[in-house]
Amino acid sequence: MDISRDGDVESVRQALIRLMAIADRLEARNTQSTQRIEAAVAALDQGVLRLNADGERFANTALQQIGSNVQQTVHQGAGQALGDFRQQLQHSASSVRAAAEAMDVQRKGLTAARRTLVWNGLGALLIGSLLSVGAAAWIVHRSMQEVAQAHFGQDILQATHRGALTRCGDSLCAKVGSNPQRYGKNGQYVLLQK
Repeated sequence: MDISRDGDVESVRQALIRLMAIADRLEARNTQSTQRIEAAVAALDQGVLRLNADGERFANTALQQIGSNVQQTVHQGAGQALGDFRQQLQHSASSVRAAAEAMDVQRKGLTAARRTLVWNGLGALLIGSLLSVGAAAWIVHRSMQEVAQAHFGQDILQATHRGALTRCGDSLCAKVGSNPQRYGKNGQYVLLQK
């Protein structure tokens, strides 16, 4: 009975260790992914800044070389194209930031779940330990009662072998001697001869 409980406690302990390892790996992957996303966002931001600077330089150079009418048309087209591209890049950067924030929320949720699992596991181990201690105490108590009963039976057997207890017809008789010794508060018991 105790062996299966110890096995159950051990299996719960092993399951908790595996769950904690999985949660740690997920948290590490989440942290790595968040760092990669943040690096990608930073790279996108730098690309947008470089593109803006390069685009403006290109537009200025082109405008200087082209006449006033053509210059105005190119300026409007390039501005619109760069504006659209800038808007798309900003939208992509916002999406990446939102994904990073969502992953951070998930990481926090996993951390809270792991903490809850640890506390639940500790509670289960405590309850299992208490049950094991209670069962052991009950077994010891029961064994002590059985030992006491065995000693009493042994005493009766020895008294029978010595002839202090015997059968007198259908009843038991006790050999107490001519001057019996009394026992108990009121002397209600007589000691057998040895």
